[in-house]
Amino acid sequence: MSEYLFMDVTDYTFAQLSEMHNSSFTDYFFPMHMTPQMLADFWRINHIDANHSIAMYSTEGEFVGLARLGVRGTRAWCGGFGIAPAFRGRGVSHLLAEQMVHVAREANFETLQLEVLTQNERAIKTYKKAGFVARRRLLGLEVATATLPEAESLHVERVPLEALVPWLSQDAELPCWGRELASLLALSTETIVAPGPGRGMNGLVIQRSQGVIRVQAAVLQSELTDTELASLLREAAGEHAKIQIYNEPASSALYARCLRLGFTEFFSQHEMLVRL
Repeated sequence: MSEYLFMDVTDYTFAQLSEMHNSSFTDYFFPMHMTPQMLADFWRINHIDANHSIAMYSTEGEFVGLARLGVRGTRAWCGGFGIAPAFRGRGVSHLLAEQMVHVAREANFETLQLEVLTQNERAIKTYKKAGFVARRRLLGLEVATATLPEAESLHVERVPLEALVPWLSQDAELPCWGRELASLLALSTETIVAPGPGRGMNGLVIQRSQGVIRVQAAVLQSELTDTELASLLREAAGEHAKIQIYNEPASSALYARCLRLGFTEFFSQHEMLVRL
């Protein structure tokens, strides 16, 4: 490790941090370019902590890599890990991963988790060497709104996100970091509900962007049929042509129902965790 230096990122501007991010994710599996404002929003939503995030340099002062850590109580999350192109293939990712785990352990966090694309075999190997274990698979799902089954419109209401919080807390399937309530409350979202019989509740927390809605959270408390679920999705989508769901656990009931409705996978990740 004497060839490399590690430091926190408390003294960096978001302009500097975005340059480091863009260098770290050059030639990634899909575009990851971020402006300073985009990065600032990402930090706010995911509770990235500059004191525990790590910048890695050579002894000559060249930027080597970056590991961002989000913090919620005694849990930490790696929200970005990358190596600059000039230093790839030298084994430095293992050193950065070891340092990331060391920093989290020294801070007395109980767990450190992350998500990694299933095709990113080198990164998976690096994380396993640092002690991470795959916990579950998370999928990206999408469907063209027009292909959803036709059904009679449901009675839907638009309510504040807070109205759905009691129902979200009852979900048996724990959400990934970016879909936890702490993230949802920091996002600009809409909440659409279709009250069910008795005390049941069905609702979607969504974001809209350029012809696409992204479902950030779903509550399905009553016995909706698949066509009724399709109707709720259609109501949420409105004029938007595509519906996407990010990081849905492969073990969830919603995942199975979405497949029946014609959703297809467009990415797959492993959620990995190390207990500290």
